Amino acid sequence: MGLDSVELVIAVEDTFGISIPDREAAAMITPALLISYVQRAVSSKPISRPCLSQRAFHHIRASLCEVTKCPVEEIRLETRLNDLFPKNDRRQRWDEFRSVSGLQSLPNLTFGRGILFLTKRVKDLVSREIYAMAEILRVTDTWSDQEVRSVVRHIISEQLDIKRFNDSDEFVRDLGLD
Repeated sequence: MGLDSVELVIAVEDTFGISIPDREAAAMITPALLISYVQRAVSSKPISRPCLSQRAFHHIRASLCEVTKCPVEEIRLETRLNDLFPKNDRRQRWDEFRSVSGLQSLPNLTFGRGILFLTKRVKDLVSREIYAMAEILRVTDTWSDQEVRSVVRHIISEQLDIKRFNDSDEFVRDLGLD
């Protein structure tokens, strides 16, 4: 397994609190096989709940609306955070957003001149929220099959910097994993 493969496996293990033996990891040549393995490892259930990324977006959007007083229709995934947090009271509003959203792990703007370092758009906040939700699901041990699929796909997307792929794509041949 190459470095990218190892990093992907470690990210999945850390997120779900599981261990994937090297032999098993080497056999997971598609996202579908990885998803299936994780579903078995966390004993997920085929229950139906709203999509994890949708729940994350709605939570972030509601928190942003509350803090910035911005109309809901103006907050989209591609909305720039600098546009939502005016420079004159950015730090105060940002701290309020961190509190309202429950995302205390976000930077507190003590250093630097911009609003954020890697978090520039609403979609970046949604990504952080998905990881926060995954941590809660891991601790409470209440994964649904769809939530596992959503989080594994999110990890693959982030780790490989790929936005669109199919569960049946092969990591090496189709997704360029080394």
